[in-house]
Amino acid sequence: MRKRILLLEDDFDTNEIITLMFEPEGFQVITTSIASLKFDIEHSQPHLIIADHWLNQLITGSDICKQLKGDPATCQIPFIITSAVNNLKSIALDCCADAYIEKPFSIDNFVSLVRRLLRSKE
Repeated sequence: MRKRILLLEDDFDTNEIITLMFEPEGFQVITTSIASLKFDIEHSQPHLIIADHWLNQLITGSDICKQLKGDPATCQIPFIITSAVNNLKSIALDCCADAYIEKPFSIDNFVSLVRRLLRSKE
C-alpha cells in the first residue's frame, strides 16, 4: 500500500515539485486547500501532512498544525512545516510540528525526512 501525503501548499509550482519528488518514490501525494483540508484528512486518511507556513493573510500552516495536534483524531499524523522564514525551527517547535524543512530544500533530505518520520510511526 502506498503511503499518502497530504500537501497544503498555496504555490502551484511548489505543489508540482513536491508531487514530482514523492510520487516516483512510491508515495501518493494529495494536494489540498485550507477549505477542503478537514474533508481530505477524513477521506484520504493521510500518513503524513506537509504544509507551507505562509498560506494566506488569515491562517498559517503553523496555525493548522496547532489545531491538528490539539485534536485527538489527528494528533498522531506526522506534520512537516515548510517555509523560507528565518525562524522556522522555533515556529515548528511552537506549533508541535514533527519536523520542518526550509525552502529551498534538498530533494534527498526532504525524502529522507519523510521516510524517517513514517518509519517512526509504524
